[in-house]
Amino acid sequence: MYSGTSRTTTMPSRAPNPFDEEEEETPSARPSPEGGNPFHEEGGGEPLGPDVRRRGTLEKITGLSPFWRGRMLLGRATPEKRWGRRRSEDASLLRVRRKDGGGGGEEEGGGVKRLSFLWLGGGGGGRPHRESIVDKLLEGNEGGRVGEKIREPLSVLEILHLIQHRELRSADQHITELEEECEGEAGPEGTPRSPGRQAKDVALLYEALMKEMWAVVEESLNVKGAHPPLDEVIGVIQQEEARVGPPGAWGMRGRWAEAVGKSVNQRLRGNLEGKMGSLASQAERVKRSAVEDLTAVKNYLVCSYPKDFEVFRVYLSAYHHGIAEWLSTIAQRTLETNEIYFILDWNSNVYCRDVLSRPEISPLINPAELGPLLHSDTQKMLEQHCVSAVQLRVSQRLEEELKTEQERWKQDSKNEDIHSAFSGRVIQIMRPHLDRTPGISERFGVTMSRSCLTCFTEFLHSFKKVVERFHAEHDGVTAASESYIYRVTGIVNCCPPFREFAARLAQLDPAQGAEPLHQAEGSLDRITSLGTRGICDLMLRDLKPCTRKLLGRRWLSSSEACDGMVTALAECVPALRKMSSGPYQAVVSELHRRVLLELVRPLIQGRMVCTTSKTRRKVAAKLREEAKQLGQIFSKLDSPNPSLDLVVPRIAEILVLEDTPSIQMEVGMLVTDFPDFRKRHLSAILDVRGLWDQGPRQEILGVLHDMEGADMPFISRAQGFFSDVPVTRDTRCLHVSISRATQLGRWTLSRLRCLGGGGGIQSQLGVGLGSQEEDSQL
Repeated sequence: MYSGTSRTTTMPSRAPNPFDEEEEETPSARPSPEGGNPFHEEGGGEPLGPDVRRRGTLEKITGLSPFWRGRMLLGRATPEKRWGRRRSEDASLLRVRRKDGGGGGEEEGGGVKRLSFLWLGGGGGGRPHRESIVDKLLEGNEGGRVGEKIREPLSVLEILHLIQHRELRSADQHITELEEECEGEAGPEGTPRSPGRQAKDVALLYEALMKEMWAVVEESLNVKGAHPPLDEVIGVIQQEEARVGPPGAWGMRGRWAEAVGKSVNQRLRGNLEGKMGSLASQAERVKRSAVEDLTAVKNYLVCSYPKDFEVFRVYLSAYHHGIAEWLSTIAQRTLETNEIYFILDWNSNVYCRDVLSRPEISPLINPAELGPLLHSDTQKMLEQHCVSAVQLRVSQRLEEELKTEQERWKQDSKNEDIHSAFSGRVIQIMRPHLDRTPGISERFGVTMSRSCLTCFTEFLHSFKKVVERFHAEHDGVTAASESYIYRVTGIVNCCPPFREFAARLAQLDPAQGAEPLHQAEGSLDRITSLGTRGICDLMLRDLKPCTRKLLGRRWLSSSEACDGMVTALAECVPALRKMSSGPYQAVVSELHRRVLLELVRPLIQGRMVCTTSKTRRKVAAKLREEAKQLGQIFSKLDSPNPSLDLVVPRIAEILVLEDTPSIQMEVGMLVTDFPDFRKRHLSAILDVRGLWDQGPRQEILGVLHDMEGADMPFISRAQGFFSDVPVTRDTRCLHVSISRATQLGRWTLSRLRCLGGGGGIQSQLGVGLGSQEEDSQL
């Protein structure tokens, strides 16, 4: 009896469940009276078998390894309910889950131990039976029990895992959920809580997300074709812009543009850093990189991005900004003149021509929207530095060239040295700057031309001083006359190109270039006149033996004087022809005038007096003949003043004409052609003619009296012929009426005058007369 009582009171009806040690029994955990499935919901369900007590803890086990994947799947089916997000400290659980659900592993944690214990309790058939239960749970995902299953959101580390595997859109969704949880938590009485660990997690996850996104953006330039990670980046940007509330709370579109700019700058620096080379080689690498990348953007990335991203415009703006920053950095360095020119030209021409105007990308580019690479202040600063450096360098080089030319003058010049390269070397010093600057900017070209004109004007002034010293040293030197002509020819041949070059410089800035141009032309005129006078003096010195015979005793009967002059002039033609056009015309014109002066001067100075009409006709014929021969030689020389050939024939007409009105008319024509013809010149010609009758003489001189009252036009050098013919002998007139004297008396006075005794008679008859010139007495 004792033993029976003991059995009825102490024997348990069932073995205790080791999995229920820490839990309270709930109605769902107790066995159903009908022996039903404790997992079966109120709405129905099939029983799972008689061992429902042992398998009642599988709901808990499904959250542990290796059933976590099934749990995740079950959890995603009920998005309308959400538990609190797991914190980032459950790292041990994540490490178990990353083992991909192997049940026989050796990881730490109770999940593995429980599974092994359950498998042992199942009598060897628990593992297949457990797997079938999981299968049933997965298959029942579409049923009502699984539909009520609530999933846990991903942890911070799981979201980071998605980011690292570039599942960027999914990661962004989970970060958004975590951010909403953080914003939804409130403190007591509805006051917002201060940002805690979740807020920091959100910020760190966004940083990791964007870091991975921008890495994809940087890689996309090197991918020639479709790039799946780029679609993830675009999806994240669109998700952020589609969020409720202020679109793009993190400014994804703007940060994407910044990331594009950073990737472009990185590529540009990669082409420049650590690579030696000149500025031109660096610019070539930058240009090649920009063209290649922009072409890739047009061909591939434009198709990958939505149209509203304007991806080509963003990349073009990034390259434009990157190149501008590179160029501005270089502009701050200490640069040589050629480097400054290179930067300015690259900014104004090369970049637009070789990058923006490339046919493969130019249809998508509007250069007006981009603007210049350099800021206007930076460009002005570079231009000013360039002008100052050029002005200093040009002045130094011009001074060096002038000294070199001076040394060359001291050497024996030969015929082939006439065409000196001096003018070409001088102009070449400034020409490259004047040719290059207008292509950079009009303002720069004007500034450079003004600077070069100033330097050139100072150089021409120095050149004039050097030429004046050269002529002063050779004044009166008769030796080596041929070498002197060659040197002078070489000097004056520089004047035409210098004059043309100065005019070109002044044209670019007419307002401020007029005065420097006037100074430059004045220096060149002085140099030309010195050369012209030197050559003419030298040639007339050679003609002196012939000119002394003009109007001499044997002049009427001999042509030796004129023939000698013509021969000497003909010998000078080859040397004169080696001059440039401008100096040549100046020399020939001056030589033409001075040779005719040598013919007219003895006549006006009274070297010959004609007492009869026959003598006058002979003298007039001889003058016409010699003037014709001289006119022919100067016609061959292409004299620019053929009107000079009229002076001798008109004087000859005054000598031979008999009636006073005809003489008056001829005098009027002579004054018209040569406005500097004065009374003293006409009075001397009348003396040569032998006209002593005061009546006709006064009538003829009266023509000049009437014309002197009129306004005389400006007299040029060519028209100023008689101003260089001085009247060295004062003619005295008698205070008696010559008309009443007998013909014999007039002949006697004339004869005595020819024999040289006229001076004494005049001194006897003209006692008490003043020493004024004749035109003041008549």
